[in-house]
Amino acid sequence: MTAAAEDDPIAASLARVDALEGYRLTLRSQGERGEEIIHYSYRRPGYVRMDMESPYRGAVMIYRPDSGKVQLWPFGSPGGRAGLSLRPTNRMVRSARGHRVDQSDIGTLLRNVQRLQAHGSTRRLEPVALDGQRMQHVVVETEPGRAPGEVARYELWLDDETLFPRRVASYDRRGERLERVTLENVSFDPAFSPSHFHP
Repeated sequence: MTAAAEDDPIAASLARVDALEGYRLTLRSQGERGEEIIHYSYRRPGYVRMDMESPYRGAVMIYRPDSGKVQLWPFGSPGGRAGLSLRPTNRMVRSARGHRVDQSDIGTLLRNVQRLQAHGSTRRLEPVALDGQRMQHVVVETEPGRAPGEVARYELWLDDETLFPRRVASYDRRGERLERVTLENVSFDPAFSPSHFHP
């Protein structure tokens, strides 16, 4: 582990993520409303594509920062067809927990963790193995009564080699888990086709 990661693993992880041109992964989110499974793609400076597997199998959402809109195809791949054009705040394109497509990237997640860090503490627990990979296990929690939002504690498992988050759990002020997100099949700087974000 580098000295920067020893000093502040969240800042070190964010620096690595911000240096990427893009990534592709499978996101599994478990919360009170069940499981969401999304094939997720990101490309700088903020293009996002989500191909839903569950609960709305086949639905596709693409956010383009140049338009500021989310295109939604509820019943399958775009294939040249025009989708619904919606604002990122529209309920139809927000997750069960209210997450927005335009604020769904890993950089935004880590900046949210940093906001909590500013009101509390960061602890590094013993490294663990996750799917055969060595992970740094980090807990960020706010001081009592100082949570800037609903989340009062984050637990993160960062890949020991890349510092990319592979699992993140969030908890409320009562210590109850709000959501657990697992990031699988991660690939860095993939070669996206010209039509991937521009159908």
